[in-house]
Amino acid sequence: MASAEVSHPSGNATDLLKKCSELKEALRFEKSRIADTHLSEATADVEEVAADCPLLTMKQRKILKGHHRKVLHFDWCADSRHLLSGAQDSFAFVWDGFTSHKEFELQLQEDTWVTSCAYAPNGVVIALAGMHSKCVVYRIDSKDTIKSTQTRRTVGTHNAVITSCTFLRSDQQLLTASADKTCALWDVERIQPILVFKGHTRDVLGLDTHPKEPFSVFASASSDHTVRIWDIRTGKCVIKFDGHDSDVNAVRFFPTSESIGTASGDGTCRLFDLRADQEISIYTAASILFGASSLDFSKSGRIMFVGYNDYTLRAWDTLKVFVYSIVCSWFHPF
Repeated sequence: MASAEVSHPSGNATDLLKKCSELKEALRFEKSRIADTHLSEATADVEEVAADCPLLTMKQRKILKGHHRKVLHFDWCADSRHLLSGAQDSFAFVWDGFTSHKEFELQLQEDTWVTSCAYAPNGVVIALAGMHSKCVVYRIDSKDTIKSTQTRRTVGTHNAVITSCTFLRSDQQLLTASADKTCALWDVERIQPILVFKGHTRDVLGLDTHPKEPFSVFASASSDHTVRIWDIRTGKCVIKFDGHDSDVNAVRFFPTSESIGTASGDGTCRLFDLRADQEISIYTAASILFGASSLDFSKSGRIMFVGYNDYTLRAWDTLKVFVYSIVCSWFHPF
């Protein structure tokens, strides 16, 4: 039988790499040409937030004490009253935010850090992820059922530590991120993966789901200095944002869902627009010498709260791009 002819692409690998570099440069040029203004300039006529705005008068309200080592993650329940926290002491606590009382206590595994935790929207299911590369789901209907082994199940397992987990607006599907460079979507009832999202070249450090389409789109932050937007239906990355010079520790969708905010170890936060497919603002200052570890937006998105590794919390005006207020904590970093 005659062997089939194999067609080879014209040029060698060096030529192909050169063409890729030229295309990337052409895309950068086109994006820079379209970006004809800065966000702070475009919003110059917008009024500043009133100085007496409650969001800007930040002060300590409650102290929840119980963990013996560093708290690594927390998540609010949908009722805006209960809080779930996980720490390096291998324990997770469910708190009553009004009374500061501890309602439930769970130990993930002895000598295993709880690296991430998440509340399901129904308020009776929680997920705990740890250094043992597993994500465990519990039902917390009552203090009696929480002790039963039937209320605990290992839903997902990665090849490295799980850094983040979140429910997709139901208690049936769970999204996880890991240091094995992947994200995964899990079926909680069947205890099996639905999709695995591959593309990052280093640890995936953070996740956030789309505010309006949580079952279709999510964002991931990675130590490869990039943020990626994923289509859950196809399992593919649809947008990649770069620009940071260090690990991207956190990512959050803007409340309108048209942009994302990022916090990085390079000390900057950035706002990327999904429609323009590029960065539209950067939040930094000469006085900021440490990395940013976490961020979140106010309900309107006008204020961006950022936690830094120098034990400070800064409230940024998202539009005007300046710091309204700073809260310092000399004992524990945010």
